[in-house]
Amino acid sequence: MAASASVTGLVLAYWPFAIPALLILYLFSNRYQKGLRQVPGPFLNSLSTLPRIWSVYRGHHHLDDLQLHAKYGKVVRVGPNLVSIADTSEINQLYGITTKFVKSPFYDLASTYDEEGLVPDPFVLRKDKALHSRMKRNAANAYSLNGLIQFEPWVEPVLSRFIHHLDEYAYENKICNLGDRLKDFAMDAVCNLTFGTDFGYLEKGDELGFFNTMDLINNYMSLLGNVTWLHPFLLGNPSQLKNFSGSGNPPAEGDAMTFLSRLALNQTANPKTITDREIITHAFNNVAAGADTTAIALRAVIYYILKDEDVYARLCAEVRERLELPVKFQAAFQLPYLKAVIQEAMRMHPSVGQILGRIVPAGGATIGGYHVGGGTEVGMSPWVLHRDPAVYPNPDQFKPERWILGEACADEEHLRRMNRSFFSFGHGAHTCSGKHISIMEITKLIPTLLLRYDLEMAADSQYKFKNWWFTPQEGLRVKFTRRQ
Repeated sequence: MAASASVTGLVLAYWPFAIPALLILYLFSNRYQKGLRQVPGPFLNSLSTLPRIWSVYRGHHHLDDLQLHAKYGKVVRVGPNLVSIADTSEINQLYGITTKFVKSPFYDLASTYDEEGLVPDPFVLRKDKALHSRMKRNAANAYSLNGLIQFEPWVEPVLSRFIHHLDEYAYENKICNLGDRLKDFAMDAVCNLTFGTDFGYLEKGDELGFFNTMDLINNYMSLLGNVTWLHPFLLGNPSQLKNFSGSGNPPAEGDAMTFLSRLALNQTANPKTITDREIITHAFNNVAAGADTTAIALRAVIYYILKDEDVYARLCAEVRERLELPVKFQAAFQLPYLKAVIQEAMRMHPSVGQILGRIVPAGGATIGGYHVGGGTEVGMSPWVLHRDPAVYPNPDQFKPERWILGEACADEEHLRRMNRSFFSFGHGAHTCSGKHISIMEITKLIPTLLLRYDLEMAADSQYKFKNWWFTPQEGLRVKFTRRQ
């Protein structure tokens, strides 16, 4: 009894010292863990995820990442188990078709569930490479650049409705909050080409609350991405998520092909290759991942061309000389300066602003001259890669000519290097499947605006954004004047 009392007394006497001691031990075990202790980076970041979470919370950690790489070099330890890479020679090792690096647990935050369990999402699936490859292969003819032509008729009516709304601003000489309007256009366009109908965002705005929901998910993923072990207790619990259901039907004879009906035809031709759940997943991802990212790219294009009078004048000259209304994608896609402007705007403002995480395979790997232990999360940020002066000279300058051979781009090898480092749609096997859908919408809309209107940035335009995984802007206010 006396011995028990003695032990209790010792515990009570020393626990105030034991807890801080254990905390210090934990922090320094993070700092000096094998396989990472030699990687340079801020001292506090190596101890805890809190500095990274604070950087994400403020919404401009892409700037923090740029500063860290400027200070510490191409390989920087930005968290206890997270290393940011800015070495473009390592792109294939991390993201190439044959890479052994799998997607990090961050992508599990986007997983959805139905009554059968985890939905096999081609964008977040990270371990079953065979399933991932099969899903992409069986939807390839819907996502290919050539296949887009079959969906173009579904974009036309949405574009016409959008122009009708802009005509009202021009007629009444009112300033348009174009950032919001572009988001509505992108949503209706991707819904119409996917399902053959849309939700009337151009007329009703976000009455359904979809964009608000996506913003919340975006914020959730940004913060929880640094503490993914919390996810199973929150939205990672299937009971917390609603079930989704639905399917596509083959088109009737004479109907224009939608994305959903294209996949339904694939299924009819070979029912064993693609399931209803996989069709639903592809369609959902078109909307969830496509509307916001396309709107971000559209805002960036318009913002940068209106900031530079010379760029605006040259683009207008090319478009007005070689195109006419209604703009056809195949014709617009042949315009070299238009393509360069779009690519340069997406380089300056990629839609994703965080590190695209991968897990180092067992046994470790040498990355940028450092041996990094197996199980470490590593990755590259599009914002960091796109501002590498060795790849993009004067990287903070908006310069479409850098993408044109014979102008600012001197040789094909440098052009290939820039394209390899261009991460707006990711890289390798996990390149965004819907990138061509986004490019089609952008390539049709920008010339349409320039053919119909003269555009001018409003004096009260306050273009700004926060980086919460996606990087949506606000404050893009534009005056439209009908051309004679």
